[in-house]
This record gives sequence, structure tokens and C-alpha cells, in this order.
Amino acid sequence: MFKICPNCGAHNTATAKFCTRCGTSLAGVVATAETAVQSAQPTSENEASTANTAAVSEQSSVPSSLTSSSAQNQPVTPQQAQSQVTPPDNSQQPQNQVPPQPASTQTQSQQTAQGPAPTAQPYQPDQTQQQAQTPPEEPNPTVEATKKYAGSYWRYLVDSIKHPATVTRPYHQYFGLTSLAITIVSLALTIALMTGSAVSSLPGAIASNVLMTFLKLVFLVAVLMIAVVAVYYLVVNGMLGDRRRSFLTFTTEYAFHCNWMVFFSVFTLLMQMLGMINIGSIFLIWLLLSLGSGLFVISGTYMLFSAQSTNRFDKIYAYLIVGILLVIVFLIIMTFGLSSILGGIGQGINDFGRSFNF
Repeated sequence: MFKICPNCGAHNTATAKFCTRCGTSLAGVVATAETAVQSAQPTSENEASTANTAAVSEQSSVPSSLTSSSAQNQPVTPQQAQSQVTPPDNSQQPQNQVPPQPASTQTQSQQTAQGPAPTAQPYQPDQTQQQAQTPPEEPNPTVEATKKYAGSYWRYLVDSIKHPATVTRPYHQYFGLTSLAITIVSLALTIALMTGSAVSSLPGAIASNVLMTFLKLVFLVAVLMIAVVAVYYLVVNGMLGDRRRSFLTFTTEYAFHCNWMVFFSVFTLLMQMLGMINIGSIFLIWLLLSLGSGLFVISGTYMLFSAQSTNRFDKIYAYLIVGILLVIVFLIIMTFGLSSILGGIGQGINDFGRSFNF
């Protein structure tokens, strides 16, 4: 039993699904014995015609001069003349041979034999692939820089608590200003919370006046602390000739020696927020504030005597000059600052007295 390929006419085994010569599907072809017997003759005739065509093409590729000379020397037989003049007759092919079908017809027949094609569904990528293809979100550079700054500042605080007299590594130049800002804001919030309940019971004009006085006092303390650091920097840099540090770097090292005041001020604020302020705690608060102020003054003195003098100016005289400059700065700030604060307090007292007279 054999199957005849509908495309090229080759015979295949009865169990073949595709033609071994051209690959055409044999799903719809029925295997019969007659087809196999009859297909032998056309196949041999086709091979003969193919051989004759190859011979003609080889003879045509030979130059004409050689062909003419060989024709004169050798006699031409009738069979050769007939093969050269008369083309091979393909009319002798058996009529029962299946003619080749177009590619579209073959495709349709294959689809019919194999059954209906499955319905194409839209491509839906896997959720894992979508997550892999989705680029990761880039972190916010501002948030990352803030986290890095906070982590470095915390290490700066820990190092200053462990060894307040020794700066073992360089730190960010704004850490000193950060410590001063935390101290001032914590103390300001503590005082604001302490006076908040009393101010809330006063009339609106008096409450606003007290608030303005409080803001002036906070600003005055901030200016005074920066002025003290600036005086020590000018003496160390100008008189002693120690120009290794800029003003911001000098401020960072200055605050390194007195960072306990940061913890004291934050601890005081937490006590006020938790409502733990009483007579005994007030004494503790004043003690902590006194220790913080003392550390702030001692840090300036330590910076002065640990400086590297390059012009051989005596540090004792430099310390005396620092004391004189601090007194002058304190008087100037207090003259202008306290006058404004005292004026605000007096205005508040007058408003308070008028409210009772009314």
C-alpha cells in the first residue's frame, strides 16, 4: 500500500503523513495498491525525460565550433537527431496521475484534514513579566540626601558624646549650625508651651503682643550664640593665625565640644510636652540649661587654647581679648534687643491694665 503525493507524484508509505520529497501533507490521500503500480511508469518516464533534458542542456553548453567539428567527424544516429530536434513528449503520462494543486488549495486541504484551527486569543503577558519589564522607581534625590544627612549627623552627635574633646574625623560643615538650630528651637518651643496656657486666657491684643515678644527673644538668643562663635573664630584666625578652618568648619568643631546642650534642650522639650513639669522638674530644667550654657562657653575657651598659633601671639592675651570682645557684643545686642523686648513687655502691661479699666 502506498500514498501518491498530490504535489510531486512521489510514492510514500501507507503510514506517511508528509511527502518525503516535497513535504506536502498526505492527511487526505488514500493509500491504494493500483496507484502504487501505475505510478512506477510515470516516475520512470519522468526520470527519462529529465535525463534527456539534461543531455540537451549539456550539448547546448558546448561551443558551436566544437559541436560542428564533432558533427562532421561522427555520424548522428536517428535517435540522437530525434532527441535533439523533437522535445520530450509529456502526453504519454498516465491520465490517472493527480495534477499538482496550488499552494492555497493544499493549505485548505491540510486545514480541512487537521480540523478547524484554534481561535487566536490576544497576547496577555504574565504578571511576573510585567513586573520584570516595568523599570524600578527611582528614589527621590532630596529624600535620599536628607536621610544621608540625618544619619551622618547622628553619628556626629554620638561621637561628640563619647569623646567631646577630640575630633577624630572631618564632618559636614553645616552640622554645627544644625546643633545650634536644634538647641534654640527646642528651648523656644519649651518656653512657648510653658506660657501658652497663660497667654490663651488673655485678650487677643495682649496675646499677640506676648507672642511677638517671645519671637524677639528667640531671635536675640540665636544672634547672641552666633556672635560668640564669630568672636572666637576671629581671635583664633586673626590673632593666633590658625587658618586651617573656615567659619562653618570652625562652628562644626565648636558645637562638637558642647553637643550635650542639644540633648538637654530636647529632653526639656519632651518633659514639657508630656506634662511632667512641676516644681522639682523646673529645678532640673534650670540645672540642665545652666550646664548647656557652661559647656557652650567652655567650648570656645577650649577652641582658643587648642589652636595652632603661627605668629607666636600669647594665648592668655588672646583669651583676655576674647572676653573684652564678648562683653562689647553682649552690650550691643542687649542694648538694641532688650530695649525692643522691654518696650513690648511694657506695651503689653499697659494693654492689660486698660482691659481691666474698661
